[in-house]
Amino acid sequence: MLDDLYNKKIECPVCMSQFEATKVRTKAIKVASRDADFCVYYEGTNPMFYDIQVCENCGYAASSDKFEQLGDSDRKKIKENISPRWNKRSFAGERNIDAAIETFKLALLNLHVRNAKNSEKARICLRIAWMYRLKKDEKEKEFLQFTLNCYKEIYEKERLPADKLDEVTCMYMIAELNRRVGNFDESVKWFSRMISSPEARKNASLLEKARDQFQLAKDQNTD
Repeated sequence: MLDDLYNKKIECPVCMSQFEATKVRTKAIKVASRDADFCVYYEGTNPMFYDIQVCENCGYAASSDKFEQLGDSDRKKIKENISPRWNKRSFAGERNIDAAIETFKLALLNLHVRNAKNSEKARICLRIAWMYRLKKDEKEKEFLQFTLNCYKEIYEKERLPADKLDEVTCMYMIAELNRRVGNFDESVKWFSRMISSPEARKNASLLEKARDQFQLAKDQNTD
């Protein structure tokens, strides 16, 4: 295994069995650049590949920061809908990008079974899109569209902030994702709405980024 990685024993909150989860050493995480939709590029090992923890015994999968946040009804849903179909498999050790995508799709399936909020689904779908971007795979656009649909549902139906997502950032993401999937009219509309929002002034860096992307969307809309 790479020197940047280490294993840690984790107890599954669904089946209570222990398994090994692989993590990236903090000192090994080096950011190279970021895209306008917050996709991060790293020098060397990509920690995103190891963000999802998967119980090899029952198939429960979730982000490392949410893995233990599970109620009784969610445990029951996973035991009834995930575990009976699960072929025991360990994701410990070094992961390539395809294995990482598989873990995120398992996490998304778990969220679907649990009827989780769109704010949780959006986070996972966006990262799947990012990994397809790294692969230069056309499926990126498909998952960007899934993410966009989630963000629109969040804006319309969820109370914000939700899962660390505030209203201004939600508007920004709807605008930027519309731009990335080619809906330039919608992108311009949402960027304009976000920029004119009084709340946007409280986040100067995001407001500046929105103005840049707003101009880019306008330029693309006239091409």
